[in-house]
Amino acid sequence: MTCEKFAATAAPLLAAAGALALMAAPAATAQDLDPEAVAAAEAYPLEPATDRIRVININGYSVIDREHLVLNGGARRHYLVTLRHPCPELRSGIQIGTSFGDTATLDPPLVEYIHVGQPQMRCSIHTVEEIDSVETARALVQRRNAAEEAAADDDTPSQR
Repeated sequence: MTCEKFAATAAPLLAAAGALALMAAPAATAQDLDPEAVAAAEAYPLEPATDRIRVININGYSVIDREHLVLNGGARRHYLVTLRHPCPELRSGIQIGTSFGDTATLDPPLVEYIHVGQPQMRCSIHTVEEIDSVETARALVQRRNAAEEAAADDDTPSQR
């Protein structure tokens, strides 16, 4: 994609994200999460989906943590984005942009990224998956993080 084409496709999302300036809640603990969202998160696999996905009408976002955000496609469509690495500039209230337009089909392996901060930093996207809601995404990220920590603890030799 040329710089000119990227600028043309990213500008509306940057403007929409900046205008909305959606604020993410601080990292939630298990007690803070909505029980319905926790139950809904149980329906999703522990490993992120790596299928082709069509994102539609992206018009805002919510930050979950430095590795996860939810792109909003109107009131009823939400897409959990997992980054390849933590993105130090990713936080609430900043403008973000994507390397794809507000409606796009994304095929794995993904070579897409988000732009954050000033100067703009590129953060590579690992997976994008459709999700019920921002709260369900928070619960799912927490569930996946807990599973990763448990697996790491199982791999650590016990000290006696």
